[in-house]
Amino acid sequence: MTISKTTIGYLVQLGGIAAITLGAIFSVHHAAIGAAFLGGAAAFYVGEKIRKLAAPATTKSATQPATVAAPKTTS
Repeated sequence: MTISKTTIGYLVQLGGIAAITLGAIFSVHHAAIGAAFLGGAAAFYVGEKIRKLAAPATTKSATQPATVAAPKTTS
């Protein structure tokens, strides 16, 4: 079974969100919540980078204008 990089990126990001949430809910010490927030933020960032690696190279970004061919004219 093959898992795409996009799926792995989503799973890592969800893990990061879960770590941040659980750290905020279950922490009883300030160091624990700090570690959970940092770990969650790092996982979210890494997941985003993994998903971007999976994007095809031919996809135009929102900042690049689309090229439009000029209509052909007959003379």
